[in-house]
Amino acid sequence: MNYALSLMVGFTISIMVALSGVLTETIGVYHATLVAHITALVILTLIVFFKKQSLKIKYKVPLFYFSGGLLGVLTTVFNNYAFSYLGVSVMLSLCLFGQSLTSLILDFLHMFNHTTKNNYKTYIGLACILFGIIIMIIY
Repeated sequence: MNYALSLMVGFTISIMVALSGVLTETIGVYHATLVAHITALVILTLIVFFKKQSLKIKYKVPLFYFSGGLLGVLTTVFNNYAFSYLGVSVMLSLCLFGQSLTSLILDFLHMFNHTTKNNYKTYIGLACILFGIIIMIIY
């Protein structure tokens, strides 16, 4: 189930980036980012409202955990900007490579209480991905 959901995330991100890229070319990077996040806020507000969930945060978490929102805005701005120059395929390939590399580093350093161990196969896979991206860029 988790693999299927992850695959669906990939499909969704590709479509989202393409739509946001076209919107960016029409109204600009920052306006497109604002529209995307206002749309997300409205949809999530409706979901929380109809599910009758409380907005009160019941758990004590470090304040920097909320920086994911800032990173989400930066990700959207960078995606919208890069779309015009790279297109969806190359841009998403570079994004996913960056995500994979960062994830390996976070796992290696045991950040955020995560204890996944990587082996040589992980690094071979990452090298293959990088090789594929280089081929995409050259040709």
